[in-house]
Amino acid sequence: MNLRVIKIVPALLLLILYSGSFAQTQIAVVEFNSQGISQNEARVLTDRLMVELHRTNKFKLLEREMLSAIIEEQKFQMSGCTSDECLVELGQIANVEEIVGGSISKMGKVYSVTARLISVETGELIRTGIYDYEGDIGNLIKTGMAQIAAQLASNEVILSIPLTKPGKQETVTDIDGNVYATVRIGEQVWMGENLKVTQFRDGTPIPTSIKRAFGATISKGIYCIYNNDASNESETYGALYNWYAVLDARNIAPEGWHVPSDVEWQSLIDFLGGDDVAGGKLKESGIKHWDRPNSGADNSSSFAALPSGYRNYGNGIYYNLGSSSYFWSTTEYDNTSAWCRDLRGNDTKILRDVGNKNYGFAIRCIKD
Repeated sequence: MNLRVIKIVPALLLLILYSGSFAQTQIAVVEFNSQGISQNEARVLTDRLMVELHRTNKFKLLEREMLSAIIEEQKFQMSGCTSDECLVELGQIANVEEIVGGSISKMGKVYSVTARLISVETGELIRTGIYDYEGDIGNLIKTGMAQIAAQLASNEVILSIPLTKPGKQETVTDIDGNVYATVRIGEQVWMGENLKVTQFRDGTPIPTSIKRAFGATISKGIYCIYNNDASNESETYGALYNWYAVLDARNIAPEGWHVPSDVEWQSLIDFLGGDDVAGGKLKESGIKHWDRPNSGADNSSSFAALPSGYRNYGNGIYYNLGSSSYFWSTTEYDNTSAWCRDLRGNDTKILRDVGNKNYGFAIRCIKD
């Protein structure tokens, strides 16, 4: 590879001194090439990708202004710089460890985003992210760049995880006739709403606990509505179920679906960047249902988690509508407890926790 002679100028010297004080990987992101969209749209999408890469907490990003100053000072020609070799050369000039380049194209109604994370030292391709989207570019900004960032930040070698028509699209219907939106996230398809079914798949009614507590000694499937009051927007928040309903052999999920295991929950979380940031990407944004501050909630995954609260297993009292949500997994912890996931309005994290099997928690189903 023929490299230009690099002259150390003040801005570059400042960058070299600045880069040594962070443990995170130093990277630069080059504005993506565009085809079928405007240069300004490509710039906006690239900027959003930089934000999402920063949110993964894995990278320390070189600011766009600093990179532009270095390019200008070094007289680097960006025109036609699309090859890995050219990106590596720019990364060496910018004194970063890794560099990201890619392209965004639109054909008909379909956007296609590809990104390459390249080692500046070796020139090797570390990871590739691919995201295909049909819809409005506004949703691509909110959803697609977060998914690309999650792929590039993954500790596993991911060559591609194609996402066709992400966001809420198809529907699934339970035995009660309730219709649920679905959302594709990575290689998984989830319900985009909490379960609210009142019958098992074979038509057997699920017992309800309205006038009494769940009770620590109950070992059969039970459901309830928050505060035993249908006006509590059960259509919005869904129902709460104990863990015995989750594992009942008659099946609580619609045909072709199941309640996720702890491993399936973790796969979702890892794809969205890990426990510390995935909560914000899963929560419905704003404060229509969540109490303030609903920290970091952008719903970039379209999962649209709502603060459905929970029911205590001993006293039967309901708690935390508006401030937190709890979701069962099928994975048992011990004789009395099972693994669950916990989202809170004051945090971007999603917590892995255990709950007594007679707690009333929400359920999100995943496609078989």
